[in-house]
Amino acid sequence: MEWQPSTPLSADELATLPVFPLPRVVFFPGTALPLHLFEPRYTRMMEECLESGCTAMAVALLAPGWEDNYEGNPEIHEIAGAGRIVAHQERMDGTYDIILHGLNRVRLHELPSEGRPYRCARAEPVRDFGSASSSDVMAMMACATRVATKVRERQPDFALQVSAELSPARAADVIADQLVVSPDERQRILETIDIGRRVSLVTEAVASLLAQLSDAHAPS
Repeated sequence: MEWQPSTPLSADELATLPVFPLPRVVFFPGTALPLHLFEPRYTRMMEECLESGCTAMAVALLAPGWEDNYEGNPEIHEIAGAGRIVAHQERMDGTYDIILHGLNRVRLHELPSEGRPYRCARAEPVRDFGSASSSDVMAMMACATRVATKVRERQPDFALQVSAELSPARAADVIADQLVVSPDERQRILETIDIGRRVSLVTEAVASLLAQLSDAHAPS
């Protein structure tokens, strides 16, 4: 799949944003998310996106209890990640492989279906505020680097996707995407718009992972 340039989400796109609810996936700004769309309602969503030229989409984590109503409209967390389809490929069976590039945290206000088989929402961008101290950012980076070293002992190709050019807020998102496993922890980080608090949450989660990896009996 070839990548296309990723441009900011427009006001029109945010006004009627397709929503892809998933049970264990939290989508962070500044990250790439590969997805396979195979359910008829979501292949239809993709077809309509391509027909209209709208490549914007939100990915929302399903709220607890979704199992009882998955085929309907189970509750979702209102804070979600929104981004743009930067690559797509239709398979012979009519399913799609896509890559999303994360652009925004958004608050979703779900819209009536109006005959659509998939969900849409009016999306309100959620802005970060505050700052993180240099010492806190250094602690987060040091912890993440140590985890990356441990992971490479078992997965030699692993690389931490954090560069010096990233802001503390974006670095926290990228580290969380790569190193925080629990969907609940990931969602808590996504919902944290205080940058200093977000950096602290990511550091705590990565430090916990480091302790597990340092355990001689930890699973691979």
